[in-house]
Amino acid sequence: MKWPMELKKKILEVLTPELAQEGFDIVELKLSRFKQNSRLRIFIDSDKRVSIGDCARLSKIIAPMLDMENLFAGDYTLEVSSPGLDRPLETARDFRRRIGKRIEVFFTDSGKKSVRGDLVGVNEISIELETGEGINKVDLAEIRMGKVVFDGV
Repeated sequence: MKWPMELKKKILEVLTPELAQEGFDIVELKLSRFKQNSRLRIFIDSDKRVSIGDCARLSKIIAPMLDMENLFAGDYTLEVSSPGLDRPLETARDFRRRIGKRIEVFFTDSGKKSVRGDLVGVNEISIELETGEGINKVDLAEIRMGKVVFDGV
């Protein structure tokens, strides 16, 4: 569902500083509506593992903040969760959190074949993948997305 950018901006404005202070980032917001009820799903990530306990604790912090802002007409349900291991990697921060993992990178140039390797380095403009052919440096601007590869599952 497409929802007003003003609402999304306001939610991010209200929650981002508090969550950052707790060591978490908002990586995605999803809002759905059914009749008079709304459901807000907030996906968080951290440099450390996100636990169910973290989600429950942050939900108790977030709900009163949203209630104070009176952002929703009518009832709403709040869900706080991690984005999951299969979440696409798009930003330097996303990749940095997956250093040491085997990933596959897909390029913005659809004619260029995806590359798999162990993520060994990340900076603000590129990533480094160790493949069977050595270390490959890939500019973030060339990457459409990356994903963690689960071999042998």
